[in-house]
Amino acid sequence: MFNEFESEIITLTDEKGEIIIADVVDQCEADGKTYVAIVPIGEDFSDDDLYALEKRVDKNGEEYMVDIEDDATFEKIIEIFVRRIEERENAAAADSVMKYEL
Repeated sequence: MFNEFESEIITLTDEKGEIIIADVVDQCEADGKTYVAIVPIGEDFSDDDLYALEKRVDKNGEEYMVDIEDDATFEKIIEIFVRRIEERENAAAADSVMKYEL
C-alpha cells in the first residue's frame, strides 16, 4: 500500500536491541516537533502497518527517533499521516485514470 510513493529505507534499533528495517513514507511538523511515518519491512509486518515516531536531534547532530508517549498527540499525528497518505493515493489514482473523448 505505502510503497507506491518515494520513500527512504532506514534501520532502527528498538528498546530490546532488535534491528528493524523500515520504510519512511512521510514526515510532518506539528507543535514545533518533527514526526515521521514508517512502515516496518519484514515477515513479521504487513504493508499496512503504519507507525508514527518523533524525530529528534542529539547534541552531536545525530538524528534519532522515539515513541510518541502522549496518546492524544499520537492520535493527532497518525490522523495527519493517514489523511496525507490517502490524499496522495487518491491523486495517484486520479492521474492513472485514462480519459476518452467520444
